[in-house]
Amino acid sequence: MMNIEPMQINQTGTITITDGRIEIEGFEFYNASCREGAIMACAWAIGELQREMLKDIQVPGGSRSVVIN
Repeated sequence: MMNIEPMQINQTGTITITDGRIEIEGFEFYNASCREGAIMACAWAIGELQREMLKDIQVPGGSRSVVIN
């Protein structure tokens, strides 16, 4: 039987990427398993990174991206 009710992200959180590990914290999902939630959170993060990158391409310093040395 197919589930026709859509999955969604109810609350966004934090995604931390380190060498060999991606940690997803603080997200809340509706109608999604842990695996499906992880996939949706990563897709959301990719979209956010693309939006910020495009802002910096259009105007230097135009995004919320910062480099910390």
